[in-house]
Amino acid sequence: MKYRISVRVMPKAGISDPEGKAIHDAALQLGYGEVVHVHAGRSFEVEGEYDSKDAAENGAEKLAERLLANPVIQTYEIVAVEELR
Repeated sequence: MKYRISVRVMPKAGISDPEGKAIHDAALQLGYGEVVHVHAGRSFEVEGEYDSKDAAENGAEKLAERLLANPVIQTYEIVAVEELR
């Protein structure tokens, strides 16, 4: 079966996030004073052939650990696993 897996990768707490800071500063300049922090990350959608939803999630987990995220400075989260028809 074919699955689409959504993975979100974010910087770990305490890690410098220059892109998030630039967005935060721009938000303040545009008058969005309520914005306290912005954390910039990346989102991936992976489609693949797997035997089950669990296999798709496990495959995405391994892919995220080894390729999509740098475990030293980033965290990742499997956001969704969707069967495609």
